[in-house]
Amino acid sequence: MTKPIFPSFAMALALLPLPTLAQDLPRQGNGVQRTDAGGLIIATCRQGEGCHCYQSSHSLATLETQTDLSPPEGLDAPILVSLDGALFWSEDSGHAVDLTYGGDGLCDPQVFPEADTGLPRNGDWAMTITGHSLSGCPDQVAAAIGGDIGIGRTERRAITWPRPFSMAPLTADNPAAGPWVNQGGGVWSTEVLNSSGAMGANARVTMTARILSPVEIAVTSVFSTDALAIITGQTCRSTTEARLRRHG
Repeated sequence: MTKPIFPSFAMALALLPLPTLAQDLPRQGNGVQRTDAGGLIIATCRQGEGCHCYQSSHSLATLETQTDLSPPEGLDAPILVSLDGALFWSEDSGHAVDLTYGGDGLCDPQVFPEADTGLPRNGDWAMTITGHSLSGCPDQVAAAIGGDIGIGRTERRAITWPRPFSMAPLTADNPAAGPWVNQGGGVWSTEVLNSSGAMGANARVTMTARILSPVEIAVTSVFSTDALAIITGQTCRSTTEARLRRHG
């Protein structure tokens, strides 16, 4: 099983490309037993990194039609494998496929509890930057920051949310980002950056994500620094608002 491969929001909350195959299928967990013997397994793999395994709700006949690939004869439940962009069927088990491509040999579909039904759904999500505000920043700095935000800009990407659930896909490619903390009530937060500079100058970036529904999330990113306090006497703070909405 591979480590999660999900890009993050940049400073302006711009989503980068995400894997699209099996975007409507649940993320698989470690050591969770398969309970639906009729489900087919889809494995998205990378050479040397192993696979993410998913349980499809589609029949073998449907998947065969959608992929335009004929599965091996005599098998009721072959594995559909996506390897570095190539798509093919395998007669091996999901565990064997994961091991073959460098994983730890775990390919167990996760069963989602009823409590997860209100969480964001996997699929095609569009992110729109909806607002931006500044406080305590010198005019030249405010003009430079405001010009880079791009109010109204929309980008659409596929997202597969992890289980157990977190907002990790939003910051997965940022090594400086901390873990997302569940604040309760559908609110998650993380600290993306917290650094101290010379003469006590500090910079901090925090993100908050609020689940409005299974198909809509409100995201707030706040950048603050007191490096310019000698000029303004205040902490310079930039707040960017965005909405993620699932389509389809």
